[in-house]
Amino acid sequence: MFDKENLKYFLIWPISVLLAIFFRIYGFLKPEILLINNYVVLLLVFGPALVVTMLLVLNKILKVEKN
Repeated sequence: MFDKENLKYFLIWPISVLLAIFFRIYGFLKPEILLINNYVVLLLVFGPALVVTMLLVLNKILKVEKN
């Protein structure tokens, strides 16, 4: 069903789920530290897209060097 070369990209969502669970638990334990401000919102919105973009660019660079 899935191409085995692109299987590593499916590891992104479990990592993001684990990070979300970690921050959820950490927020319950120390609620005064995790105040939502503009920087946290920007990080949550653009962080996953930035990680995926970096993975795609690194993958493209490594494929070019192999040829």
